[in-house]
Amino acid sequence: MLKSTEVRAVASEIFARALGPDRLDHLDVDIGSDHYGDPSFFVALYFRPGVDPRDVADVSKAHADLRRRLLDLDEERFPYLRKHFAGDEILGDDEPVSS
Repeated sequence: MLKSTEVRAVASEIFARALGPDRLDHLDVDIGSDHYGDPSFFVALYFRPGVDPRDVADVSKAHADLRRRLLDLDEERFPYLRKHFAGDEILGDDEPVSS
C-alpha cells in the first residue's frame, strides 16, 4: 500500500501536466473509507480563480491516468476526486476548506 505522500506526488505530476499552473492551484490527498467502507484515497483539487467549473474536461482523463498509474504501482485503493473552485459556497453542514 502506498502512503498518502506517494499518492500525492503521483497525483500532483498527473494533474499539473493535465491542467497546468494557470488552472490548478494545488491538491491534497486524504486516506479514508468510501461510502461502502472500502479504503480509498480522496484527492482534493483546488482550482485557481477564474476557472470555469464547466471547463474541466481534462480532469476526467487525468483521473483515469491516476487510476491506471496507481494500479501499475500495485495500489488497489480507488482515488476519488473532490473539486474546489474559488468562490465555492459552503452549504449546510459543510466545513470550510482551508488551503
